[in-house]
Amino acid sequence: MTHPQSNTPQYSALQLAWLQELGIEKPWLPSEQFVPTTVSAPVSVAVSKAPVVSAEAVVSAARPMATRPSGASGARVVASAASLSATDAPVDTRALAAGASDMVALADIIHACQACGLCRERQQAVTGEGVMQPAIMVIGEAPGDYEDRQGRPFVDRPGLMLDNMLSAIQSSRTQNVYVSNIVKCRPPGNRNPKPAELSACKPYLLRQIELVRPFSILAVGRAAQALLETDESLDNLRQVTHSLLVAGQKIPLIVTSHPVTLLNHPAEKAAVWQDLLLVKTVSGL
Repeated sequence: MTHPQSNTPQYSALQLAWLQELGIEKPWLPSEQFVPTTVSAPVSVAVSKAPVVSAEAVVSAARPMATRPSGASGARVVASAASLSATDAPVDTRALAAGASDMVALADIIHACQACGLCRERQQAVTGEGVMQPAIMVIGEAPGDYEDRQGRPFVDRPGLMLDNMLSAIQSSRTQNVYVSNIVKCRPPGNRNPKPAELSACKPYLLRQIELVRPFSILAVGRAAQALLETDESLDNLRQVTHSLLVAGQKIPLIVTSHPVTLLNHPAEKAAVWQDLLLVKTVSGL
């Protein structure tokens, strides 16, 4: 993707507000880190004009997953198809997910799923929402109480914080982002998902990634460790362009804090800002 070049960084009002919170009154980034705010999308991938869809309103797309070159140097592959092959998941979820021809069919399967005990506690399954073939696919670990009530990912205050994070890099779930979780049903009491629950939902997420066809993935919080199958801390995983191999395609994956962490620890914004700049670069925005 070719972008117009500029010697003078431009910042939105929201970006300036974030930086001022961090005590940076005159923001400046080295030229090699600056990504122009003006997006020049190719005709074949008009991300900014992609239709807004929900899981229940998406039609099947037969094209293979699109790829976009990483803009960050020193990228390394730390996850592969083997790490998310879901071989330890129940056979029925693998077969069901593979048989979903489009997002509508996949959403129906997820809403009817009884592969683990979470189905007995949930009010409704939470599939995902956003645009198809997005620049960024945001993946969390599991829905919480508000998501369970509304059937939407990342709502209420954490959802607003996520929307603000995306807006800081000129993105939104109505423009060039798709948002989802690994586990599709809320664990009781908002506890961490159990390994068996993560395993049961893995095939659904993998099929979802195939159908959504994101150019990059932003893994928030514990979802990063689950996707990369590692016990390393988030600090050790940050500022590295990981790679997730799904359906034969390497998708750049960037790790950052969960929006809830920012609500409880505003000082985390400095590190998150760097993560957002990195995902903006690798996604080609």
